[in-house]
Amino acid sequence: MVTQVRINGKHRNYGNVRITALGATFVGVTKIEYKRTDAIDPVKVCGTTKSIGYTQGDETYEGSIGLLSETVDAIQAKLPKGKTLQDIPPFPITVSYVDDLGLQVCHVLYGVKIKENGRSAEAGNNSALVVESPLYIHDIDFNA
Repeated sequence: MVTQVRINGKHRNYGNVRITALGATFVGVTKIEYKRTDAIDPVKVCGTTKSIGYTQGDETYEGSIGLLSETVDAIQAKLPKGKTLQDIPPFPITVSYVDDLGLQVCHVLYGVKIKENGRSAEAGNNSALVVESPLYIHDIDFNA
């Protein structure tokens, strides 16, 4: 495994993330999470309590996104009357990380659908309003 020496030990953080979707770079993303999970199961046989191997299949993808309320409202305003975030056809999301050395890592989430649209506000919380929603993800390219 080859790793580059970091400038003064500095690693990528949230300030290095760029999210592109629906033809725009989103500046109102507060959080993005995504993962691929494989079904990996042991192969068992009679005569031993230990597995003799494994099977692997059934990939699943899941994720979530947090958007500032103003970003969600701007997306919603571009939709036809009566439509909501869940009505947006599947779209890709590109997640890019660029560090001080100029090294770019790019992941592409394909076939993304927003699964929920709701709001929440809490008395005494002075933070910006964030809309968090789980995502349906068809596929993820971790080497884009």
